[in-house]
Amino acid sequence: MNVSPEYRYRPRFKPAKAREHRWPWTVKELAEWSKTYEDFGGNLGDWEHTLERKLTSRHELVASLAEPPPRLAGRFKEGDICDAYLAALAEWLSDQNGLPRPEWVYDRRRVAKEPWFSTPTYRTLLIHSPASFKQRNIFTIPERLFTPRRGRPHAPEWEKREKAALRQRRYRLRVKALLRQARKKK
Repeated sequence: MNVSPEYRYRPRFKPAKAREHRWPWTVKELAEWSKTYEDFGGNLGDWEHTLERKLTSRHELVASLAEPPPRLAGRFKEGDICDAYLAALAEWLSDQNGLPRPEWVYDRRRVAKEPWFSTPTYRTLLIHSPASFKQRNIFTIPERLFTPRRGRPHAPEWEKREKAALRQRRYRLRVKALLRQARKKK
């Protein structure tokens, strides 16, 4: 293959590490990272994926909802809708999972000024929207986002490595002790 010396391979896409996409883990991060209504939609989707795939216990869900998100009403035109949606979703998730509601959901400023409908089927949404959404002028039917998993909660990789190293040390100490005992008997 003849390639000129000036030719340099330029990858079409950035390498995976450079393209690393961060998902918000809390509603506070979700709101902080949202500069526009479109950003909010993308971050909300990412946070919902975090709830579905990464969070495994009710304690993690409580931690994810605990910190109050900054108000979005002043940032962009649809900010009051986003504030109301976050409060309604946090309240609904807490109710669905038998958890205490975070204090920030009771803020009266987190209500949409005008009714917001997720689809044009107004009549259906008026009937079937959960109360936590209706009281904030948000009409939508949310999907089940979080299901606690049985068993041990998810442990981070660093914690798994530390535990494995500790087990390995204890094993080596036991083997050394057994070898010492065997040598003394001889």
